[in-house]
Amino acid sequence: MATIILGTVGQIFGGPIGGLLGSAIGGAIDRTVLGGSGRSREAGRTSNPALQSATYGEPIPIIVGRMRTAGNLVWSTGIRERTSTAGGGKRSGPATTAYNYTASFAVGLVAGPIAGVGRIWADGKLIRSGDGTFLTPVVMRLHNGNGDQAVDPLIAAAQGSNGTPAFRGIAYVVFEDMPLADFGNRIPNLTFEIIADEESIDAGMVMKRIAATAGYRGLTVTGSYPRLSGHIVGNAGTLAESLAPLLAIADAAVTAGDGLAIVTPAGTGAALPAGIADARRPGDNRSAERQRRASADTQPGCLELAFYDVSRDYQPGLARVRHASRPAIDQRSIAAAMTADDARKLAIDLLATGEAARLEQTVRLPWRWLKLGVGDIMTTAASPDSWRIRERRFENFVVHLDLVRVRAPTPVQGAKAGLVRQTMPSRQVDFSEPADATLAGVISPVGVTQLHVLDLPALPGDTSEAPRLWLAANGSSDRWRRAGIAVSLDDGTSYLSVGTIVGGTVIGTTVTALKPASPLVWDRFGGVEIELLTDRDWLDRCSDAAVLAGGNLVLIGNELVQFAEVDALAPRRFRLGRLLRGRRGTEAAIYGHQIGERFIMIDPARMLAFDPPLDALGRKLHFIATGHSDVEIPPVAAVVGGVALRPLSPVGLRVRRAAEGLLITWVRRSRSGYGWHDFVDAPIGELAESYTIALCLDGRFVRRQNVVSSAYFYATSQIDADGGGNSLGIEVMQNSMIVGPGLPASITVDLSDREFAL
Repeated sequence: MATIILGTVGQIFGGPIGGLLGSAIGGAIDRTVLGGSGRSREAGRTSNPALQSATYGEPIPIIVGRMRTAGNLVWSTGIRERTSTAGGGKRSGPATTAYNYTASFAVGLVAGPIAGVGRIWADGKLIRSGDGTFLTPVVMRLHNGNGDQAVDPLIAAAQGSNGTPAFRGIAYVVFEDMPLADFGNRIPNLTFEIIADEESIDAGMVMKRIAATAGYRGLTVTGSYPRLSGHIVGNAGTLAESLAPLLAIADAAVTAGDGLAIVTPAGTGAALPAGIADARRPGDNRSAERQRRASADTQPGCLELAFYDVSRDYQPGLARVRHASRPAIDQRSIAAAMTADDARKLAIDLLATGEAARLEQTVRLPWRWLKLGVGDIMTTAASPDSWRIRERRFENFVVHLDLVRVRAPTPVQGAKAGLVRQTMPSRQVDFSEPADATLAGVISPVGVTQLHVLDLPALPGDTSEAPRLWLAANGSSDRWRRAGIAVSLDDGTSYLSVGTIVGGTVIGTTVTALKPASPLVWDRFGGVEIELLTDRDWLDRCSDAAVLAGGNLVLIGNELVQFAEVDALAPRRFRLGRLLRGRRGTEAAIYGHQIGERFIMIDPARMLAFDPPLDALGRKLHFIATGHSDVEIPPVAAVVGGVALRPLSPVGLRVRRAAEGLLITWVRRSRSGYGWHDFVDAPIGELAESYTIALCLDGRFVRRQNVVSSAYFYATSQIDADGGGNSLGIEVMQNSMIVGPGLPASITVDLSDREFAL
């Protein structure tokens, strides 16, 4: 029996606008456990194929921009059990019955309409990439939540024409026969990246959309607002409760005139003419009001802003900024997605806004200024600051206004033209209190970021089957501490934030050229001198055992090298010794080293990993650093080569005379297991074992052959058919189904030698 959970969509917010609450009409779920008989064996059967629960009465979220949200199960056919039997003959032994479980179900997402769905996670595991590609076999249909959307055909087939809802006004997805083996034979907990039309929005637009969804379309929004990637309203409540967090981060207020309006200090405001701020009735001898400053002890010294970090798949993030010598902490949270740099800049502005609000004053105006109300922004002739009306009183035909100083938002500095998703530049802000006791954001130069994009072999513990680029960055200035990194997948038209490198990667250049050496033994006599980019970094020696366990791994040019010994020669200059060369399959880069090559310490904790989509293989991507001093620095271009997916070159390539031909053999290596743990053979490391062998006679290419084992027999008849020759050149490459042939092993033999004479 199918199960259906119908949501009745009322109004969106409580109070006069109503509450958006789902009511549920459900049915029972048939759980039939099929039994076995006879002496057959059963494999993979679940005793209790339970369905993921649905929450009745759950508010339907409203999303503006891009956000990640969990869905709510609204319909399912239950979990379906399929069996397959193998064996049962005299030779094959007892029959074995295997059980597989699938489910067809619908998941309600958010109030529609929406532009689409991007990535999807099941139990926290990514099952659909941003380009719409499912990483596991899944059939899914999206209904965007339009007011006239049609009934899903699968639900209609299961429920019948008279009992099928279209869920109009709600965006939802339908999964058809989703395999459940990877999720414990149950429907997994699914989260979705909802995509709206805008690539970047601001808090003002979000408030206007929320009000419009609630049915209030007359709201006007003026001023400057923080940039967001997305925002979600996930709880039922009044319109005021939904707007309050956004008003707080924007330093905005709701004003009432001909209609409701939201205004920030950068919006339009009333300008008071000179000489009218001290109105009074005749005979009133009170002194004029003066500005008042609240005690510094009443203000927090630290602000913590909780948000959803878009660079970490919308996981919770925390931006923290501190004012000198004040112990109190102001904790804020916003149900919005943004970059870490944007969140930090917003936290700085919020702390500065609170500091500005320490200054207050009261003005007395003629009755003609009754049009001013609480929340309005105004300026006075006696001060260049803007003020917000916090309280209004009308006594004896005099308008008394209690004002609090407001701070205009900090302008975006250094934003690159053409960025669709802008990230704020990294800044170092001096929160020391100047003489006038107002908060100052003093921007100090932090130096240019040096950025390297590395396409490396698989690092220890990395079992990814997708291409991966590593981003290394540092700055030479003593003030450099971090830099945001952004990537363009469309030749620089737009950029997406990758994340932030904090502390910097150890980067330098070679002062001497590294000489060739064997990759099979310790290089006890060779060495190389390097100079680091900054004296904040240092290099330490480590034991041979620590090196063999993966320690002190560096990239010199294109060769991965490990070192055990290091001597400090001068500030920032070191000499490395006792080396292991050509590590992790980079022995081809042992030759041709020069002075001035790049030196990078490979430390994943001080780098960023970026996994482009699989279809980016062979494409050129552009990366930029978004630090304060990096505005004019050109992007770094890098081609996605998939080095981590490329098979290593075979070893032990040999040729020996055999009956009626030559037997060519080799030993494979594996990118998934660099160590020789069982002393027998390396794991294949690919979906199937396959090699490409290319043959040349006297320097001319004659034959290319694919084989499925580590041997190839080149018959005398084939050599004669290929024209014969005095020398035979051989190249052998292991194949990958993703990136094709890997690095080659090569050898040339003299066929005129008696050892190979045919």
